[in-house]
Amino acid sequence: MKRWLNIIGITLAGLAAVGMIGLTIAFGTMFFLEKDYTEEKKQEDNEPAVTETAADTAAAVTVKDYGNIEKPEYQNAGEFIKDFHKFYNDTTGWDRIENLNMADQEARASAAKGYAEYFIPLVEEQALKNDLQVIIRHSESVINGNGETVQTLHRYFHDLDIVINGYVHEDFFGVVESK
Repeated sequence: MKRWLNIIGITLAGLAAVGMIGLTIAFGTMFFLEKDYTEEKKQEDNEPAVTETAADTAAAVTVKDYGNIEKPEYQNAGEFIKDFHKFYNDTTGWDRIENLNMADQEARASAAKGYAEYFIPLVEEQALKNDLQVIIRHSESVINGNGETVQTLHRYFHDLDIVINGYVHEDFFGVVESK
């Protein structure tokens, strides 16, 4: 019996020793791997950032087709205003104005300019004609790469959607002549 206790004791001591060696190797490996990772991370942080050029960005973004201004799909200026207001809500609302897809904004501004030019002779109200003229000017600014003007365009379509289509919203920016 004493002999069996001796064998069990030696076996347990051996297993404990092997376990301690295994844990030492495991923790040592993790320590050195973490050290290497930290040094690589520091090196990456010190490397100069690679910046994309406008051409790289433009090539990577999708630009949608915004219709045929020669034969508009809109029956009247109100439909045009409503649809473009929705576009600006979708692309600039909820802080999306900070991350604009400028190629897409420029394409939409080009379409806005074309549709506004199309509808000016068709509308009767002088105030709406004047508002459409202002939309043309702001659209040209966006087409020329001025991203700050996108918000102004959005506000014009927002206010016109309220005045022309009865869109309900608590904000009215007061940028349009139309009443």
